[in-house]
Amino acid sequence: MKRLGTTHHFVQKKLIVRGEPSTGERKEEIPKINSVVVDQKKAGIGRVFDVFGPADRPYIIVKPYRNVDASVYLGKKLYFEERGFGGRNRKD
Repeated sequence: MKRLGTTHHFVQKKLIVRGEPSTGERKEEIPKINSVVVDQKKAGIGRVFDVFGPADRPYIIVKPYRNVDASVYLGKKLYFEERGFGGRNRKD
């Protein structure tokens, strides 16, 4: 589980997350499209839909799963796991 960033906006049923800043000795990894997004308790929230902005601190769009109330995650830190497509445990 790797830190994704902090959720800043909820727009058109998608979460906008600001990525963690990269520092000299700690370089944050940019998530791949379709990476699984989870909260600190590892509960599935959705998947990475798109990544844009500067490489050192990108914005990440997260498409929540249908049964998730994504608005409760505003201002919260989220994490991601890069799993294969076979590792899904929820429907998009």
